[in-house]
Amino acid sequence: MPAKLKPSAKNPKASSADRFEWDSEVPGLALRYRFDRRPAWYVQIWTDERNVRRALGSETSLTLHQARDMARALISELTGETTPVPLVPETPKATVTEFAARFLEHGTPSWKPDTLKAHRSLLACSILPQFGFRDISSISPQEVASWFARSQGSQGTRNRALAVLSGMMRHAEILGLRPPGSNPCQGLRRRKNRFEVHRLSQHDYGRLGEALRRIEDTEPAIAALIRFLTLTGCRKSEARLLQWDMLDANRAALPDSKTGPRAIWLGKAALALIAEQPMTCAFVFAIKDKPISGARVAKIWNTVRNESGLPTLRLHDLRHGFASVAISSGEPLRTVSGLLGHSELQTTAGYAQFAEAPVRQAAERVAEHLERTLSQRAPKAMPEPPPMVAAFLAQSLTVREFAAQQGLSLSTLRQKVGAYSHAQRDAMTEMEAS
Repeated sequence: MPAKLKPSAKNPKASSADRFEWDSEVPGLALRYRFDRRPAWYVQIWTDERNVRRALGSETSLTLHQARDMARALISELTGETTPVPLVPETPKATVTEFAARFLEHGTPSWKPDTLKAHRSLLACSILPQFGFRDISSISPQEVASWFARSQGSQGTRNRALAVLSGMMRHAEILGLRPPGSNPCQGLRRRKNRFEVHRLSQHDYGRLGEALRRIEDTEPAIAALIRFLTLTGCRKSEARLLQWDMLDANRAALPDSKTGPRAIWLGKAALALIAEQPMTCAFVFAIKDKPISGARVAKIWNTVRNESGLPTLRLHDLRHGFASVAISSGEPLRTVSGLLGHSELQTTAGYAQFAEAPVRQAAERVAEHLERTLSQRAPKAMPEPPPMVAAFLAQSLTVREFAAQQGLSLSTLRQKVGAYSHAQRDAMTEMEAS
């Protein structure tokens, strides 16, 4: 009886949208399931110091027997062996501490420096104290679940530690240190983060625009940077480190970002904003010939959001707001993916490849809408009447009768009532205009 595929989880229905079921006969052969595509056969092996993945064909076009034959031939070609060899490293066993060094070494070429630094910290502080002395092949799902339940730190830190451990286990499978589909982190639900994204309304954008106008004289560079984030949906680091030589017509070509090289498409409002910045150094948004520090941006942003009446608003919420405006304006999800520079389908609900023209046009439309919204002034609240006027309005006497009854100057009372009526009319006019 031929060997069967091993499910990547006990309950396939509970698996993530992108999952692999590994073959028990041919190491490296798997059937890949994705929510937006038909299941397909893939080969994934570690060779020449890198992880290699190749597609063979859809499940409907290849039988299990054909997929195995093709996988064996491809593995032979990739490894340079005349016959497939088991994907087993030089040493059949390794402790978690020993394997962590290999995991970091193999991942360093493709990770950002901050990612590598975070992985090292999580390994040292959370993972290795618990599992470091253990054989990596012996870690069970029950042990991981117990560790995760008892782990210390914020919810975000615990989730990231679980993600690093899961990545190590997947890499151990590729290197043959664990059986395929045996990741003990698989199916473990991450603790939900209590943070909720702030949904910006048109009124919120108006108040934000007013707060930015108030700091334009004292902090012009930071005010411009925050406006740029709003108009483009780019990340804070992408705006802070934007240089003049990255600008190319109506886009900014970033040689490196969180997801690698990408373009920030610039509408008329964003281009006009950039044109107003002084060219004092290599950076577009600068203070004293240097890029604005993240700490200074955070300090001024805290003032801006408090004055806007939005004390919980994060700078990153401006990116979410840009995406929300784009989607609510009818832009296709794939186009929004291009605007935000996402690299993975799951990040933007199955976004696929996109053409440059729709992305460029979408950037123009979204930025113009947000520029108009930022330019609106938040409507003033209805003014409160002074105590004397409030007392007069609460009864039915005429102005003359009330002044005589209270021993007030008739002219003073009339002046105060008239001033309050005028303030009311101004507030109503401004509310109707907005």
